[in-house]
Amino acid sequence: MRKRDIQIATFGIACNLSLFLIKLYVGISSNSLAIYCDSVNNLGDTFSALIALFGFIFIIKSKINERKSSRVQALCSFIIGSIVAVTGGYCVYTGLERFMYPVLVSYSFKYAVLIILTACVKLVMAMVYIRSNRKSPSPVYKALILDSFLDFAITTMAVMGFFLIHKLNYAIDGVFGIVIGIIILTSAAKSVFQQAKFLIND
Repeated sequence: MRKRDIQIATFGIACNLSLFLIKLYVGISSNSLAIYCDSVNNLGDTFSALIALFGFIFIIKSKINERKSSRVQALCSFIIGSIVAVTGGYCVYTGLERFMYPVLVSYSFKYAVLIILTACVKLVMAMVYIRSNRKSPSPVYKALILDSFLDFAITTMAVMGFFLIHKLNYAIDGVFGIVIGIIILTSAAKSVFQQAKFLIND
């Protein structure tokens, strides 16, 4: 572990927090549940990057051996996956509520462009994590890489849903919220299971 890992984790915190604020603004302004859920997902990612930062700092300061370092990183990945899973469950619940009680969503080309730009930022973040993982392999980076690509797909889906809302009807916003939540929850559950298995068997 090197100080560069701390810089990368800090970079992740700053980016995810910025994406959360942008998507939250668009989600609330347009009343789009899909984009709002995407913003909540980025808030979860902010906490995930924060946990990764604490994990890296602990490893560096404690100067622990490779085996214990692997366990700390696995524990961080487990916590990250758990946070993401809770986020996914929240999106499913909110999506079901919105589907049963739909509300009008205000489509805007400006909002759509903003969300597309946030998707591009997630791709850049994934590339940064991939490069860092090559230099300093870590299950934490692998979790962040997977999460970044997943976020890109989710944001793309949110934009599609945002566009289709004014073409079809606003009840579909709830459907997209449910789908996004299920994707997040499924991916996170897989990660949590893998890291829990490692922690138990190690």
